[in-house]
Amino acid sequence: ALRNLSIEYFARPAEDVYTRLSIGYLEPMFAGVSGEVLWQPVDTRFGFGVELNHVWQRDFDQQFGLQDYSVTSGHISAYYSLAQGYDLQLDVGRYLAGDWGATISVDRTFSNGWSIGAFATLTDVSFEDFGEGSFDKGIRLNIPFGWFLGTSSRNEQLITVRPIQRDGGARLEVPNRLHGLVRDYHEPSLGESWGRVWR
Repeated sequence: ALRNLSIEYFARPAEDVYTRLSIGYLEPMFAGVSGEVLWQPVDTRFGFGVELNHVWQRDFDQQFGLQDYSVTSGHISAYYSLAQGYDLQLDVGRYLAGDWGATISVDRTFSNGWSIGAFATLTDVSFEDFGEGSFDKGIRLNIPFGWFLGTSSRNEQLITVRPIQRDGGARLEVPNRLHGLVRDYHEPSLGESWGRVWR
């Protein structure tokens, strides 16, 4: 199976503005085009982003074929970093099934690089259609490879656990979203992690 194969272009058109353009097989289930703009001042704890995607569903064998289903999805996102490694995120927009709604999530990143979080998504899919659980929700654990290898590595493994999986509330799993790439190099995160330099 081909999980993803894409070309990405990153730019910084202004001092606090970052952009990303991704084209190709973006995730195991969808291929297409994804664009993102992030406004993230370097010395503050908040940021705002806009993402727009147009994707086609891939064949089930996860090779190069595409199916007839296509959708335009996207979100407006707000980010806020609290003290002690807590991060809040709110996403409002359109999901892959064509449903509209919002996702709120909270994550905590520890000094060793591990992070754990929870999220909940509510869309215009009715509770009856969504089924048991009524809306999408779950927890996630992010494990840094460097913790196991004992060497410097930015590779990570994300594990997401959902009590039920449905089409409603599904978001494109495009790699290298800007907020995750940028926040570690901004002043609030650098200040909280400075002690690791002396270990």
